[in-house]
Amino acid sequence: MKFAHKYCQSLESEGFPVQWVNCAISYRQLKKCIKRVRGELAELGLRPEILSHLWLSEDKRDSINKPGGSSVVGFYYSFPKPAFSSELTPKLTFIVNPDDGSRTLATLSPETREHLCVLLRPRSERPTVNMTEPPLSNGERFGASFSDSKDGKLCKAPISAVRNLSSVQEVEIPLSADSEFFEILKGELSTLHELQERERKELNDQVRLLRENIIKVTNSKFGHSRPSIYTWREIFRLYIEAQVFFSTDELDSGERTSTAAHTQLVKFQDHVAKDNRCKKLGKDGRIALESFMNINLVLLQNLKFQEINRIALRKIMKKFDKRTALRAYPAVTLLEPLLAQNMAKLMCQAISQDVLSIIPQLNDYLCPICLNIAFKPVRLRCNHVFCIRCLVIMQRAKQDHCALCRREVVMEATSDNLDHKLLAFLSTAFPKETKTKQKENEKAANADLYGDTYDACSVM
Repeated sequence: MKFAHKYCQSLESEGFPVQWVNCAISYRQLKKCIKRVRGELAELGLRPEILSHLWLSEDKRDSINKPGGSSVVGFYYSFPKPAFSSELTPKLTFIVNPDDGSRTLATLSPETREHLCVLLRPRSERPTVNMTEPPLSNGERFGASFSDSKDGKLCKAPISAVRNLSSVQEVEIPLSADSEFFEILKGELSTLHELQERERKELNDQVRLLRENIIKVTNSKFGHSRPSIYTWREIFRLYIEAQVFFSTDELDSGERTSTAAHTQLVKFQDHVAKDNRCKKLGKDGRIALESFMNINLVLLQNLKFQEINRIALRKIMKKFDKRTALRAYPAVTLLEPLLAQNMAKLMCQAISQDVLSIIPQLNDYLCPICLNIAFKPVRLRCNHVFCIRCLVIMQRAKQDHCALCRREVVMEATSDNLDHKLLAFLSTAFPKETKTKQKENEKAANADLYGDTYDACSVM
């Protein structure tokens, strides 16, 4: 299946909104522009094989004006950016060295040689077009200029007579279809960028509304608010572990493709559906959960839409180079930023800051030694936090070095190092975990006093 058909089929079958599809890259229209560029080059006698044979790489161009540099003759394609303008202005340039130009031109076909000879003449001596007559094509214009020079004398005109720049003449080859191609492409990419910005703002509004709803549900004055907190904590824990849009794993770190993101999102949805606690959420809680799922689905659709258009951009640029041999593919680096590649990153950051941060996760408040909740939290002078039980053990063992930074701050810690604000926060955010840890601390303290065989009293 050809890409053009596959591209249109994807736009129709992926369920994108109509306004999105209307803003997509018009691949078939751009293909027609490429055909016109190819025809325009053919009229000038610049077939792809000729351009490929005489193509100048950047290194070769740089060596022309250097002392001892080679007398290279050929073509290059560039995108000079006009001052105070964001337009892409493509330019095909022919470089000829006066010492080597005649010999190089002699290797070309008569038609190509004639066209280039006209361009190498001073502007005042070039044939002019009568504005009262219908405009001629490039081929007709050049053909008319050689009607009186059938013996080819015009092609034998000495190149040294032409105005030179640093001993090398640069002549711009007049094209129009390529400018049309890049104007259409850049205009469509700008439209895509504006669309993505609108979608991002709309998603940001939905994220802020979701934040307000979750705060309302979890801060309810009714007794079911505490179980709701634990349910949302589990939902967010599953979401963080799923790493839907970004991976932190060593083997596949970075932004995920839309296919991989879809797989991870389905796994997350399956885990949530199997959790019975999620079914016990109240009406407002279920609405908030549905909103959270919808935000991720829309973000996934955005990611798919960007990918499809990014592939279309690269495909059409490769086709442009293949059909014309102008080697314009490096212009992708100038055009691709318009596709707002960082939208997924920005939205994931917004979800993390505005939604996931509402419900603190236990993993963020673990003691680095016992890997249990850091209750009661002791903050050392180096600013690292440990639970009071682990700190007591370190002091008894005369271990003065911090377990994380190795600074000598453990032995100087006293009751003044107890972080009362963090203690109050942990008691409120993790009531079950802090109660369990408190019982473990008390049991361990009694074991220190009465021996390892100590156990709580039992009523017979």
